[in-house]
Amino acid sequence: MPTDLRLSLKALRAFASVVEHGSISAAAQALNTAPSAIAALVGQVEAEFGARLLIRTRARGIAATAEGRAMADRFRALLDSYAETLEAGRDMATSLNGTLRIGYYAPVAPAFLPRLLDPMMRDNPGLRVDLYEHDNDSVQSALLSGHLDVIVFAGQDVRAGIETSPLLTLPPYLLVPEAHHLAGTGHVSLAKAARYPLIQLDRPLARPYTEGLFAAKGLRPDIVARASSTEMVRSLVGAGVGVAVLNMQPLTRQSYGGDGLCAVPLEPGLPPIELVAGQAPGAPRRLIEVFLRHLTEWMRGPGADAVSVRPG
Repeated sequence: MPTDLRLSLKALRAFASVVEHGSISAAAQALNTAPSAIAALVGQVEAEFGARLLIRTRARGIAATAEGRAMADRFRALLDSYAETLEAGRDMATSLNGTLRIGYYAPVAPAFLPRLLDPMMRDNPGLRVDLYEHDNDSVQSALLSGHLDVIVFAGQDVRAGIETSPLLTLPPYLLVPEAHHLAGTGHVSLAKAARYPLIQLDRPLARPYTEGLFAAKGLRPDIVARASSTEMVRSLVGAGVGVAVLNMQPLTRQSYGGDGLCAVPLEPGLPPIELVAGQAPGAPRRLIEVFLRHLTEWMRGPGADAVSVRPG
């Protein structure tokens, strides 16, 4: 790519205008610029190409040679392209067109993200959405590297350079089969939960969080299975393999296997997970602002109550 771009946009515009109007004075009037400045800019163009582009006569003013007319046409195309590029840039900042790249670490994000995005996309046919599932660490890396526009993640170990907005406080709960004798109870203690075989969500944040809950109370549950997806954990619980400690619940009370499940609140006072939204510093595109506003409003409404389980 050439780096010695010696001619300014002003010079290109001045030359094209002189060719169009046939005189320096007329071009100066059209561009609201002094004739001497127009003449100097045209001189820069002619000096740059070293070819005879204009013919000057006292009687007829300035006429372009064939080469001059061709060059003026190219200049106009470049100027039009530049204007279109600026307009596209303004659209990125002010409209809901383009692609919004969302990363998330929220085990049941499919329960709420589509509900937020559907009205935005119906109202803005030019909007496209790319969704990427991550763990809590990689989603922050992807945001900071510019691969994502906005992220939804747990607010532990937030990296420098990420601006966050609080969304939801998620206390832990115990997931049991629908027919389990703990189903429907007000809440159970963590010590009582530790008496049952445990299915562990084996994710970079979820595993140490769950282990920390039990360790803080001196408990050592019997972990009979680990799974890296929330739905596999739910399916194992539904099948009767054990119980699980989770923080978010989907809007369905069935596992993929079709088994009924029940979320039982754990004792009050256990440390929760904080769900937050993150973005890179600086003025965000309007598209990001609108998405974050919809996300925050949803999290403050009744829909958010369905994905969290709190002690009665």
